[in-house]
Amino acid sequence: MTQLKTSDEVMNRMIEKIAAGEWKSGDVLPGERNLCEAFGVSRALMRESLVALQLLGIVNVRHGGKRTIADFSYDKVSPLMAATLRHQPHFNQDLLHFREVLECDAVRLAASNRDCGKLMEIVENMTQAVDAEETVRSDLDLQFHQELFRLSRNVLLIKTADLIESLLVHSVRFNRATILQDPRYAEILIHQHARIALAIREGEAEIGAEAMRNHLQTVKQFQEVL
Repeated sequence: MTQLKTSDEVMNRMIEKIAAGEWKSGDVLPGERNLCEAFGVSRALMRESLVALQLLGIVNVRHGGKRTIADFSYDKVSPLMAATLRHQPHFNQDLLHFREVLECDAVRLAASNRDCGKLMEIVENMTQAVDAEETVRSDLDLQFHQELFRLSRNVLLIKTADLIESLLVHSVRFNRATILQDPRYAEILIHQHARIALAIREGEAEIGAEAMRNHLQTVKQFQEVL
């Protein structure tokens, strides 16, 4: 076995065991001493690795100090990712491009399913909420994009959407705050969402993907004329 020298290496080896099914959700981990012997590392290095896994939500600590494998959730990873990336140069532009790659494809897949009752309902709620508080309108916008991923029926797209949820929330709010400096754009955004939903309902994949691309580029176009 290769000598493990860093906590990241220990973590990766432990995650590999989870991925391989050797450790399952709810399993109680061996004690620190046994883990140190199994991985050939010091107690200090093992503790550092276990703390990191706990912070990531992969390991839980029960009353009495016993550690168990958690039901994995992106709830902790997504905010951590957002906080880490948010201060990168060109973050908002890069995030917009990333969303375009994912969401245009999600629209194409959704159009092949054409199961868009909930999506049309969200658009109707958007129309009715045109004069509502921005928090309400922003939440509906976010629901629309999350529903698109669900409609793709692609497990990797859906899980990616879960992973980037905090980034998606930030992107939607940032873009709306930028665009709605001109209040007239409130109705334009609703029409854009409606056009995407109608294209999906009619099974028009490329029209829908282009409508999504135009929608996501609105904030860029708006910034260019400021």
